[in-house]
Amino acid sequence: MKRKLTLCILLSGMLLSLAACSKKDNNEDAAQSETIETPTPEDSADQSADEDTLNEPLTMEEEMIAKSLLAEGNNYRLKKVIEKARNGEDVTLAFIGGSITEGYNAGTKEIYAKLVYDFFNENYGTGDNVHYVNAGLSGTPSSLGLLRSDRDIFAHEPDLIFIEFAVNDGNSIVDSTGYESLVYKSLSQENDPAVILLMSVIESGYTCQDNMNLVGFNYDLTRISVKNAIWEYIENGDITWDDWSKDESHPNEWGQYMYAQFIIDAIKKADAAEYDKEYVLKDTMAKGKGFNHTGLIMVDRSMNMDAITLDSIGSFSEQGDLTSFNDGWKYTGTLTENEAFKFTYTGKALYLAYKDTNSIKYGTAEIYVDGEYVMSIYANSSDGWGNPVTEWLMRENESATHTVEIRMAEDSLEKEFAILALGVVP
Repeated sequence: MKRKLTLCILLSGMLLSLAACSKKDNNEDAAQSETIETPTPEDSADQSADEDTLNEPLTMEEEMIAKSLLAEGNNYRLKKVIEKARNGEDVTLAFIGGSITEGYNAGTKEIYAKLVYDFFNENYGTGDNVHYVNAGLSGTPSSLGLLRSDRDIFAHEPDLIFIEFAVNDGNSIVDSTGYESLVYKSLSQENDPAVILLMSVIESGYTCQDNMNLVGFNYDLTRISVKNAIWEYIENGDITWDDWSKDESHPNEWGQYMYAQFIIDAIKKADAAEYDKEYVLKDTMAKGKGFNHTGLIMVDRSMNMDAITLDSIGSFSEQGDLTSFNDGWKYTGTLTENEAFKFTYTGKALYLAYKDTNSIKYGTAEIYVDGEYVMSIYANSSDGWGNPVTEWLMRENESATHTVEIRMAEDSLEKEFAILALGVVP
């Protein structure tokens, strides 16, 4: 009896052990079934499609966009602008440049500046908090952009500024001073705006990109190059200049669209990246021998008349001659006298903005400083077309007081001449 009982106990133990093993195996199978999924034919197809997408070569337009980014620059200020817009705060985008920025001969109202604004508003704005200023003005270099910058962009307190003058500027000290002073003035505004430099190109291949890139490098700014983006494809015959532009300079509808994509891509990259270290504005100018004219003040009948002492308008009359500069003074050639437009200023430099034409109606004005002849200004030139032009009348390292006279040359008494504005660097 005792032996049978022992045998029963042993058999029961074996049965319990087998049951436990069976339960453990079942649990392990269940766990594996939860963590290992058997791929379906559809999953395999999706995975292959993803791999194919990654391996697909870029389209020509995608390659252009990739090549357009000359440098990302420090992204701190730009990311701050994006963050500000996402938080619902008011943000203003300002574009300043020549006819390309203005949208001349584009064949569309959807010019690059408007397309960039639309993208920024739709992707980072919260409704109506993103605003847009287009201060493009045909035929104007950066020196004139600097002269009108307070009126045309800084009055709007922009958070993000785009500067485009690469095909309007040359290599003169006037242009290089105007450009770098405008860049520095933009960066030194109290609200710490972000600045992006845009470098266009014309059909001949001309662009002031090299000089401007040096300025952008000095201040660690985002730089975008149209020439880098499209020139290889023009030279290879993949596209022609006519695909990009209707004339020798201005992007057409597709050109404006692509220009916008170059900028949008740079903004997206900044948004996706980590914050760079806080931006510190560099005091050293890229053009070490140039003049810092960031304090340039525009003077006309509507603004900053206290920057000069106007002694007499002489044979000139109070009238404008361009919509964009409508508060200046004009000699109309209807007076027999030749009395000078005379004023006194105190400063380091003096600018004159005047109307340039290719018309025999307009003549030559002579500039006298402290009674001495300085230069002649020709308002009838072969490349003038009624556009505003800027000229330095005086520039010095130290501020000084001078008396200036602007009078018509003897052979231009029956001609016209328009003083659009003056500019004084205190």
